Order: sequence, then C-alpha cells, then structure tokens
Amino acid sequence: MTLMKKAGLATLIATAMLANAAMAKVGADQARNLGLTGTTLTPLGAERAGNADGSIPAWTGGITQPPASYKVGMHHPDPFAADKPVFTITAKNYKDYGDKLSVGQRAMFEKYPDWRMIVYPTRRSASNPARTYEMTMKNALTGELVGEGDGVTNVAEGIPFPI
Repeated sequence: MTLMKKAGLATLIATAMLANAAMAKVGADQARNLGLTGTTLTPLGAERAGNADGSIPAWTGGITQPPASYKVGMHHPDPFAADKPVFTITAKNYKDYGDKLSVGQRAMFEKYPDWRMIVYPTRRSASNPARTYEMTMKNALTGELVGEGDGVTNVAEGIPFPI
C-alpha cells in the first residue's frame, strides 16, 4: 500500500470516529421516546414493551414504594415472596432450554449432575429517583464521545447514552 493510500485510509478512519462522536447525542424528537409513561423506551433507555409470549412483562414504572410490611431500619423484605417457580432446569432437561442458557450454564449441568436452576416469573421492578431520569434525558440531548471514543463529555449522573 502506498503512503498516500495509507494516509487516505487513516483520514477515513479518523473521520468515521469523529462522525460517531458527533452522533452520540440525539435530537429532541428521538429523546421524547424516553419517559415514565406513553413512550417506547423506559426513562433509562430500555425497551418498555414486554416480549410476544408474555414471559417478560412490559415495564410499568417498577417498585416506587416500599412493601407495606417494611419499617424503617429493617432489611428490605422480598416483594415477591409469594412467587412460585415457573420451572426448574436440571441436568436431565437443560438441553430443552439450551438456546436460553449461556455456555457456562450448560457446562455446569454437564459437570454437576445435581446442579439445578429454579426459574421464577420475570419481573421488571427496577426504578430510580426522578433526578436520575431527568439527568438521563439531559444526557441523551447533550452527551458526546471524546478522545476517539475513550471518554464522554456533557453528561452527568444517570445513563450517558440511553439511546
């Protein structure tokens, strides 16, 4: 490769990196997808909708109040203590779930025949303070990559690039 071609390739790569840095922030129209209600994304940028078979529910705001049994100073009680297992994966049936298990999980079933995974209903109970949501929205509008993608600027607490 000639020196001119190498210089041109380096310029092209640098231009692509700078273009990506400029694209980190999004416009107000796109940022409006983030929100507590009536949007396609949660306030932190996750998909709000559940999956087609219902095994992953839609996010509806998460847990925002302590359980009624909670008293200040207690360990936090399990809000889902009454949940029953949906199914159990064992060394005998793990191949039925193979497409949903990691390589490491499959290896555990192969190495330890008594190992099992008890699977409970999926919950989308995560929530954050309003300030975290507000700052994440701001970050979506202002955040940029710097230093060829090695750093960020114009972001604060929350998720730097929720979209």
